[in-house]
Amino acid sequence: MKNFILNIVVLLFFAPSVCAQENKENSEFKNYSSSLFDSKEKAFSIVSKLNKKEQNELNSRIQSGVQIQQIGDFNKVYAALKSNDTKVAIDQNGDHNTLLLDKNAKTITQSVIQQGDNNKISDFTLYTKYNVNMEIIQKGDNQSIQNIGTNSLSKNMKITQTGNGASIILINK
Repeated sequence: MKNFILNIVVLLFFAPSVCAQENKENSEFKNYSSSLFDSKEKAFSIVSKLNKKEQNELNSRIQSGVQIQQIGDFNKVYAALKSNDTKVAIDQNGDHNTLLLDKNAKTITQSVIQQGDNNKISDFTLYTKYNVNMEIIQKGDNQSIQNIGTNSLSKNMKITQTGNGASIILINK
C-alpha cells in the first residue's frame, strides 16, 4: 500500500511537466501531442473508445462471472469486483504476468489479454456510477498499465499496448 501511495505522489509531482509537452510540428494534433504520439493513429491505437459495435461484441463474447485462462509460469490475477452484473475475461499467455483489478461499478464488462512476459496491469475504480465496458491488451514484454478511476470518457475505453518496455498511466477524475 505504501508503494502505491508513493507511486501516486510521484505521479502527481511529475504530472505538470508531462502535461506541458507540446509537439509544434503537428498542430492539428495539439491536444494529444508529445514525443510518443506524433499522429492521431498512433495515439488512438494505444487508448481509444470502444464504438457501439465493439461494445456489443465485447458484451456478447464474455459470459457472466470471471473467466481466467493462464498459459505459462508464475502468472497472477488479483480481482476484487463489485457490481450488479460482472463479465470479466482474462487471458495471460507468457510468464510472470500480473493483473490487479479492483472495481466497484454498476456493471463491469471487461476483457484483459496479456501476451508476453513480465507485463503488469493495475486497474482501480473504487466507485463509479457508470457501466464499465473496457478492453486492455498487452502484446510484448515488460509493459505496464496503471488505470485509476472511471469517468464518462473512459467508461468504454480500449487500451492496446504493443512492443517492449512501454508504460501507460491513466488517471480518470
